[in-house]
Amino acid sequence: MKTKIVTALFLSVWAGSTFAAPTLYGEIDATLDYLPEDNAKQSDRDVWEISSNSSFIGVKGEEKLTDRLNAIYSIEWAFNADGEGSDWAKRNRFVGLKDTKLGTLKVGAHDTPLKQLSSSVDTFNNYVANKADIAGIFTGENRPANVVVYESPAILVPTGAIKVNALLATGEGSAIKADNGVVKTAGRGLGDAWSASVVYDSPVFVAGLAYDKAIPSNFAGRGFVNASEPEVTGGSLFAAANTIRAIGRANLANGVALKALYQTSEVQDAEGNAVGSEFIDDAQGWLVGAEYNIATAKAWTIKGQYSQNTTSFINGSADLEAKQIFAGLDYAFTKQVKAYGYAGYLTLERGNAETKQPVAGTGLEFKF
Repeated sequence: MKTKIVTALFLSVWAGSTFAAPTLYGEIDATLDYLPEDNAKQSDRDVWEISSNSSFIGVKGEEKLTDRLNAIYSIEWAFNADGEGSDWAKRNRFVGLKDTKLGTLKVGAHDTPLKQLSSSVDTFNNYVANKADIAGIFTGENRPANVVVYESPAILVPTGAIKVNALLATGEGSAIKADNGVVKTAGRGLGDAWSASVVYDSPVFVAGLAYDKAIPSNFAGRGFVNASEPEVTGGSLFAAANTIRAIGRANLANGVALKALYQTSEVQDAEGNAVGSEFIDDAQGWLVGAEYNIATAKAWTIKGQYSQNTTSFINGSADLEAKQIFAGLDYAFTKQVKAYGYAGYLTLERGNAETKQPVAGTGLEFKF
């Protein structure tokens, strides 16, 4: 009886409270991928894999404090929809304040403003267990820990709006490192590493420019190479990066969208840089892509993309060139549920060595 009374009292207090209940959200995305091995000496073989593509779960909330000021929070965890590996990798998580006139301030771990630019143009984001998006061969796709983020309110202009975002990070005295979904910067100062962007957004055109200073990133990425013995050997080099990125997207008539990205990166000297990264001269990457949402069948979208990144060295080593080409077809059952299929090809070239990796897959994405 006492338990029932306490429960009733608790529920009555909860029901009468003005506290805003949290919202549960996330995404489950899994594919069946065909990744045949192209080996240098061993026999080639067929390989099938089930991949989890950036599946995650999150909790977020917002509490009204005044007519223009709200408290906000969000925390996300990645998990493996295929049951492989360890779950609960770190994604964005923060607490902050949002003012309708002054903008939003967040504290926690967060995607850099430079990384956020790619969402407008990377058509094949997170494919093949997150290895076929531009993060597989480009620098700049990073989520630093221990950051303060400022997001400006939209500055209205006659044909659209402009937004400015900035992120300041502190390494809290550690060397750079990757830590289960986030990266840590070097140094103890707030702003020893930083990222900023300015974006113009309109229904017809999106353009953005961003810069990372000393944000840890992977150079010389190998993408989704699956060979047991690839001809182009060696792994990526993790180092603090100074990166500038520019993007553009044009939304044309009849459901056609054209996309482009260009970026260049250099290594910033920092404690914890991988041995060998000091010999990197620069890394330059670019991307072009297109989508067509079929006018007579709105559920269907045809898309294609080409991306390329070249890493140059100053110690006489040959350049590493990575090239990816993809084509795909999406079918949207609803705004939350999408089935899709795709085929792609990755080529790695370094001197006279060349590794080739085809892929084909089909999957289902459910957003909730």
